[in-house]
Amino acid sequence: MQMESLKKQRNSLFSFAGTAVLAVVLLLFSDLGAKPFILKSVDGSWLPMIAQSWVAKNGGVLVKVADGIKPNELRKEMLSKIPDLSIEILKSSNDLYFPTTNIDGLFEVLKNIDIDVSGITAKQQNNYDNSDMFVKKSAENTVPKDEYTEAVVENVVFDEKSEKIVLTVKIQQRAKSGMFPRLYGIYRIEHVYKMKNDIVDPADSKNMVFLPLITAKKGSKITFIPEKLDSRILTITPDFKIK
Repeated sequence: MQMESLKKQRNSLFSFAGTAVLAVVLLLFSDLGAKPFILKSVDGSWLPMIAQSWVAKNGGVLVKVADGIKPNELRKEMLSKIPDLSIEILKSSNDLYFPTTNIDGLFEVLKNIDIDVSGITAKQQNNYDNSDMFVKKSAENTVPKDEYTEAVVENVVFDEKSEKIVLTVKIQQRAKSGMFPRLYGIYRIEHVYKMKNDIVDPADSKNMVFLPLITAKKGSKITFIPEKLDSRILTITPDFKIK
């Protein structure tokens, strides 16, 4: 049942306005310079990032990349990280073709690389003003490193009834300062998503900021700043990173 719930949530998260969601996630995801080509979710399925969609074809894998990505520059960037990778660009569609491989085998390799998107994206105007303002405000309010807590993820579930994601984490390194410097043991990080028509509302900037939580899995490391503590349930600020 838990696996089916996670699959349903993953599909809900990425079924709406695919390109719009991708653009915001790329903006928000972890380090502002490097973005993942593909992500693996908690249920083992692949989540679109720079790779927007894919299909097995003629003994290889055909990948459509996100709008605004320059395929030639992306290919150069990927080859600089994995020189033995074979990549072709289809002139008719600018899609990438990886011959003599399969989807899982290819993505298991590509999930481990981050792409410097600053040099491979075409300049384009977007309509994500609310999210952009939210991120800029967060970036301007620089938090001292000593206020961050580090933990490892023990479990991830999505509570469909309450529409929230719950990460069970074990503290590995306490914060040295801030409001919660003495956390230890097991805690739950919870975040409630604002829903619209049974899917996560992409118009809500806070939804987009916390969207990367869905990519966490057992063994992932999360660095965060606690905002509120109720018993052993934590609410965290948007200044978190998952790896």
